[in-house]
Amino acid sequence: MLSLDLVHEASEFLEDRIRRTPVELSPVLSEHLGVPVWLKLENLQITGSFKVRGALFMLSNLYGQGVRHVATCSAGNHGRGVAYAARELGMSATIYVPSSVDKSKYRAMIEQGAEVLVSEYFGYDETEAWALDRAERRGLPFVSAYDDPLIMAGNGGSVAIEVMEQVPDARTFVFPAGGGGHGAGFAFTIREMLGPSKFVLCEHEQSPAFRMSLERGEAVTELPGIRTLASGLEGGFGEATFEILRHLVDKVVLVSEKELREAMRWTFDEHQYVIEGSSAVAVAACRKEEFPDPDGPVVVFISGRNVERSTLNKVFNA
Repeated sequence: MLSLDLVHEASEFLEDRIRRTPVELSPVLSEHLGVPVWLKLENLQITGSFKVRGALFMLSNLYGQGVRHVATCSAGNHGRGVAYAARELGMSATIYVPSSVDKSKYRAMIEQGAEVLVSEYFGYDETEAWALDRAERRGLPFVSAYDDPLIMAGNGGSVAIEVMEQVPDARTFVFPAGGGGHGAGFAFTIREMLGPSKFVLCEHEQSPAFRMSLERGEAVTELPGIRTLASGLEGGFGEATFEILRHLVDKVVLVSEKELREAMRWTFDEHQYVIEGSSAVAVAACRKEEFPDPDGPVVVFISGRNVERSTLNKVFNA
């Protein structure tokens, strides 16, 4: 079970193993929303994404249990984090990825020594089903990219503790969500430690697993794959993450492919940061008319920067 004790354990473990990423004020978004808006820059994290947090914490626990080889499924950033963590801990990692995996993320996993196997499917959920079957046949423990308390504590809880120290008066928090691992850990920690706060969850309009889960009253764990720049957000939602977030999220904002492309360009123009599509949905959400009135200062979670140059060329030259 996710708990504050587990979050603090993750935060303390990660303290000297990762970067304490900065926050940066966004003057344009602050003027637009009428309150200070801060960007939490996990795009500056080791491996270019927050996912290394959960990977390091999870694999260190498995290493303590005698595990030396793990398997996982990833759209890219989680796999890159697992590859990095495995190398740091002296473990082996087998990473199953969709055929749509970003080439820069694929290369990084290979360079860090992981075994990377590409599926015939471009969607995450079909690839994960294939990966689970392959891992079971090989007798490898499978590391979820999101639906595990250790992953939630590392990917979300440790970030929340940093944010509360960096922007102590923030009361509105904006984050993208794929399977919900970051969001669940983050929102749980903020609510437990700060009390009432406003959480805005951002999804791709063609793969709104969390909104669909709310409508059905249970986690929608599988969705057809979509072709998108925000590959980390497509697919179903985690069962455990949904049970946490269903009681905490105040607003779901859906973003189109066009809007996330515009947000990638906007972030570079205004802040000179390259961010990937999965990060851009949070920025895009803040620029939409339907964004809710903030309760005090806002923190926007910028999740990663890993994107192939050819993809950037298409985005910036569109």
